[in-house]
Amino acid sequence: MSIQVPGFHNWESIFNGGLPSVVYAEADYPEHIEELCRMQTEYIKQQIDCIMQARPDYIYLGSSGMLTLSSLEQVRKYCLPLVQYACAQAKKYNLPSMLHACGKSKALAGLFAEETDLNMINPLEAPPMGDAVLSEIKKLYGSKLALSGNILTTDVMLRGTPAQVKEACRKAIEDAGAGGGFALMTGDQCGRDTPEENIFAFVEAGRKYGRYN
Repeated sequence: MSIQVPGFHNWESIFNGGLPSVVYAEADYPEHIEELCRMQTEYIKQQIDCIMQARPDYIYLGSSGMLTLSSLEQVRKYCLPLVQYACAQAKKYNLPSMLHACGKSKALAGLFAEETDLNMINPLEAPPMGDAVLSEIKKLYGSKLALSGNILTTDVMLRGTPAQVKEACRKAIEDAGAGGGFALMTGDQCGRDTPEENIFAFVEAGRKYGRYN
């Protein structure tokens, strides 16, 4: 079941003027932004409580651009409380919890590994679209979080050759697959013009190299 996390990444689509309007609103009317966050968080908590009664297979937290569109301080203030609640509820009902945050995610991995019960984070986009280095994230947080990612959707999937795709997949599995807790995936959605042969190469590489040690 997918749950939306409050924050700048969520509000930019409902404010007239988009993200700049959210930024100005927080600066000019912080009490209104805090009230918006409080109301949305409480509503989503009630939604989570209802969802849990249906025993879903897992909880999936949607937060595209969470850290890319706001600071870590703002993430702590507006996003963290809901993530903590959702993951705690998932743990209570013995369900896995997963979070999607495209863009920058290195600091998020640390924050959620240390301060929540989150089980998995994706897509851990590599530079320049993100800031995650799989081998580093695995070393720092691999014992606390399952990782999923992070084949570049531009330079590799869209503009690369099948051989380059396979090599990128092999390296990702090498960097993050030791001991388990890693799912190979692209760094977010593949573009419309991504060559089919590259998608097939991705699948082939996953089948060939995707074996736990």
